[in-house]
Amino acid sequence: MTWHPGLIIAFLTGLIASGHISTNIYAPSLPSMVDFFGTDAASVQMTISIYMASFAVGQLIYGPLSDRFGRRPVLLGGLTIFVVTTVMIIVAPSIVRSVDLVIVGRGLQALGACSGPVVARAIMRDLYSREETAKVMAYIGLAMGLAPAFAPVLGGYLEEWYDWRASFGVVLAFAVVVFLVALKMPETNKHRALNAAERPITLITNYGILLRSRAYWGFVSVGSLVFGGMFAFMVGVPFVVIEILGYSPSSYGWFSVSGIAGYMAGSWVTSRITDRIGVDRMVPIGVSIVGVGGVLFLVLGLWGFLSVYSLFGPLMLMAFGMAILFPSTLAGSVSVFPRVAGAASALYGFIQMLTAAVTISIVGLLSDGTHMPMVWVVSVTMVGAFVVAMVGGPGRGKRQPVATPGE
Repeated sequence: MTWHPGLIIAFLTGLIASGHISTNIYAPSLPSMVDFFGTDAASVQMTISIYMASFAVGQLIYGPLSDRFGRRPVLLGGLTIFVVTTVMIIVAPSIVRSVDLVIVGRGLQALGACSGPVVARAIMRDLYSREETAKVMAYIGLAMGLAPAFAPVLGGYLEEWYDWRASFGVVLAFAVVVFLVALKMPETNKHRALNAAERPITLITNYGILLRSRAYWGFVSVGSLVFGGMFAFMVGVPFVVIEILGYSPSSYGWFSVSGIAGYMAGSWVTSRITDRIGVDRMVPIGVSIVGVGGVLFLVLGLWGFLSVYSLFGPLMLMAFGMAILFPSTLAGSVSVFPRVAGAASALYGFIQMLTAAVTISIVGLLSDGTHMPMVWVVSVTMVGAFVVAMVGGPGRGKRQPVATPGE
């Protein structure tokens, strides 16, 4: 079966979105979940940090499995887990009102949801060249911008009309649709037979090859720091907007659209210039814009100016830079060793999600009732990514050749 190029991009967009929509949509409900479960903000934020940590670990499993057995069967297994655990999250609190059950459910949900992005990134490397992958990711960024933009808006209204479980009902419907489309997905792994002939331990030791690659680390470290900063903002800002500034959950959802607008604008720029500039040069451009946004965010915070403008203005700038940065760090990381694109994609996602889990936890631990812990964590990660990129990141050394046999 041959898919139309537009259908492939739409499917890949759905796979990548499946890993993030289940967090974006219920972000406006985080403050009300504190009251629902009779707990504190740190416990509710744990539903996100545990998701990130579990998401990170799960990718390490799916990557090598998709290299060995193929993208399609591994993806279908993961999406099945995603659907079943989402049902659990919706139903369990009706039986026992405990935030711990939701935390456990979110950890299990992530183990299924992470199959989508990790397999999608590997499929892109199966089908496209290095620069083409970055360009396709830019188009996906444009398309994905719509879902994350309106997920918090929808989640805000669902929270006001019903409660946080309604948002997970939407996640369930989305997961089922992606699963049904995946049933018709053709296999794209051209190295499956060759990888299957190797010892299973080889697919695991490929992680060692990747971790020893300076080129791989250059792309992953920069992308992960920015990714962690983005999620620190996403988890901390609902409490600032709703509890400190006094806006409604639905208003917060609309404010969050500003970040997606910046991301979509950056994605449009990326889709137009990647072919001419190349992946290695795109990374410094993107991380420089992100770094400026991080400095602006910190300056406004230290100045004591707190409003939706001081929060979402710098976010638009950082999101614009992220849209230039992320496609290139992804394309660069999975192209270092193309035959093990699944493992490269998995490790990339693992380090990204682990970084996000750490930054989210730090925001929760430093919480003092003000917006400054979030400001510090976001600014340090964004500026830190700029420093890493300038000192020894992507484009600072020669591109490393493929080191695995059979290429």
